[in-house]
Amino acid sequence: MPLSRREKHFSIQDNANNIFHYPALPVQSGPGIENNYMNRMPTISNTTIKRYNNPDTLIVVSPYPKRGETYSTGKTGVASYTKNVIKNIHRRVIVLCDIDTEPESYTEDHVLVIRCFRNKNTDMWLDLMRVLRLFPLVTSILTQYDFAMYGNPLVSSLGLIFLGYLRLIKYRTFVTLHHVVDDVMKLKGHVGLGSGPKDQFIGDVYNFLFHTFYRVLALVSTQVIVLETSLKEKLESLAPWVKAAAVPHGVDTNLKPINIKLARKKLGIPARDHVIMFFGYINWFKGADIFARTFARVQKMLGKNVHIIIAGGESPTLSGKHYYQDFFRDVRHVVNTSKHITLTGYVPQKDIATYFSAADLVVFPYRHYMTASGVLSLVFSYKKPFIISRPLAEMFHSDDFVAQLNNAGLKTSDITFDLYPQSIIDMTHDVLINGRKAKLAAMATSLRASRSYSKVARGYEEIIFSPALSFRSHAAVRYT
Repeated sequence: MPLSRREKHFSIQDNANNIFHYPALPVQSGPGIENNYMNRMPTISNTTIKRYNNPDTLIVVSPYPKRGETYSTGKTGVASYTKNVIKNIHRRVIVLCDIDTEPESYTEDHVLVIRCFRNKNTDMWLDLMRVLRLFPLVTSILTQYDFAMYGNPLVSSLGLIFLGYLRLIKYRTFVTLHHVVDDVMKLKGHVGLGSGPKDQFIGDVYNFLFHTFYRVLALVSTQVIVLETSLKEKLESLAPWVKAAAVPHGVDTNLKPINIKLARKKLGIPARDHVIMFFGYINWFKGADIFARTFARVQKMLGKNVHIIIAGGESPTLSGKHYYQDFFRDVRHVVNTSKHITLTGYVPQKDIATYFSAADLVVFPYRHYMTASGVLSLVFSYKKPFIISRPLAEMFHSDDFVAQLNNAGLKTSDITFDLYPQSIIDMTHDVLINGRKAKLAAMATSLRASRSYSKVARGYEEIIFSPALSFRSHAAVRYT
């Protein structure tokens, strides 16, 4: 049905009595709508626009889980992170996110979700600007960001222009930076590089681009938020003028373990056996291949059978790369030739608790530390013992990690291994045999409380909004 003249525009008056006129988005879409601009945009009612168009609302740009889910198949960890943070923010939030099948908008509690852009599409930043025009009173925007989060480096680099323009027109531009890469050659297998002179040259070019990206980002952002103190220190060394803050990666306290016997029964694993797990996408920098090769040789430990689980599948951001397919094929070959190793593929949300609850120990054989681990936060959610590689130990320089290690009667060396098989096996053996397992479970339980998403969300609000605009129990109730 064609729009009537009365429906084609709406007006908004700001606090300075300026009146803005904008084309209304149709309450119902249909074949009668001929305007190409409208056909590209999701359906949003004028009532909803007016309800969310106020200075106390926060706009968030991010990948986002599917409707009604938190940990969605085929979505990056940033999607679940974003949802966990904003559902604990006590104000109205507009999420501008990636399209699943077609543009749409809907509300989940206090959050208005607008699916309005496609990853890998350079037009996505223009699509975001079109939606922002509908909410002229909202000037605080938080963007989840890294060098290639939105499909490839070209699309992500255009985001710097987007942020710079918003800053120029008086938006307050906050960025959560999910990776800080100081040396690409430490990630060479992750980006398809080798060790030859040509690869080193390409690595130098990548390093120049990464460092330039961080320095420009520091200029176009009101403040950059990273997820660990050590990442803040790395960023400040690359861009000394950056205004940065560290807000720890949150822990989902709504996730709870189930009975270990029940979990193992579901997986067909005897209750008395040992279960050692790697969880997450099969990536080079996470050391999935190291894990597979190491535990392919371990069928028994402490007189018990050992079950090795690689609970994850192909990386959705890398699966189209030839070098990644070679890497994934090698991991799968090790699994196929080892009767006691299981490669699950992507674990759907409903099964995450089963795998974590069944595990005796979660292993993190990361080759390099460039980001806070979302999987480690799940370890804390499910109160599981864990061990980490020496590169990842840098993450444990944060004050709360040090304090919780001390409270548990542990040192970093009690949970850290070198990246060769015997060191990993020895550390696994030590944790399982001498009481360290119980101490690590207690430490995980404490970090579950201290890093809950409710506390993380409070940290975001303190950075982005003044205390006078914070609401402890309601979402911007004065704007109705």
